[in-house]
Amino acid sequence: MNRKSLLAISVIAILVLSACGSAEPAQNAEDISNTAVAEAWIAITQTQAAMPASVPTSTPQPTATLAPTLALPTLVPATVAVVATPTPECNQIPTTETKGTLVNIEFKNESEGQVNLAFGMNTPNDKGECFTYSYGIGRGDIYPARILAGCYWGYAWITGDEPSVARTGGGVLCLTDPNLIYHITITKESFRLN
Repeated sequence: MNRKSLLAISVIAILVLSACGSAEPAQNAEDISNTAVAEAWIAITQTQAAMPASVPTSTPQPTATLAPTLALPTLVPATVAVVATPTPECNQIPTTETKGTLVNIEFKNESEGQVNLAFGMNTPNDKGECFTYSYGIGRGDIYPARILAGCYWGYAWITGDEPSVARTGGGVLCLTDPNLIYHITITKESFRLN
C-alpha cells in the first residue's frame, strides 16, 4: 500500500508541475513586430561586424568594448508584415565614397550599458544614397562620426545590469547642416538631439 500511495503522489506531482509550465504568455502584434525589427537589426549589425577588415568602408570602427552576452528568447514567428525601415533601399551598408553632403555627429552613451546602435536614413538623399550605419558604443563613451545629411531613425540595444532598447520612436532626427556638430544622447529608452 505504501508503494501505491507513493506512486500516486508522484504521478499527481508530475501532472501539477507540468501543468504549471505549459501556460504561454499572450503577445500582441506590436510586441511581435518590435521583436522582429530587433532581430533584423541584430542580423544587419552582425553581418557588418563579420566583414573582413580589407573591405573598404566609410563607417568608423567601433571602440574596443566588450561584446554583449545577452541571450535572446525564442519567440513565435511574427504573423504581421514588418518593414525595418520606411524604405527598403535605405537598408544598405554605407559605401566608402559618397556623393551627398556629410554632417558631423557625436553619439553620447548615457544608458549605463554597452550600446549596439543602428542609425538609418528615413529616405534617400537627392543623389539617391540611403544608408544604415551601425556602431558599438561603450558605457559613458562619446562616439564621433560623419554621416550623410538627411533625416534618421535610431534603434539601440543596450546591455548591462538592466538590458533595454532605446529608439527615436515615431519621429525622425533631421541632420542637414554640414557646419554643425550634432550631439545625440542615448539613454536607456530614448534618443535625444541636444
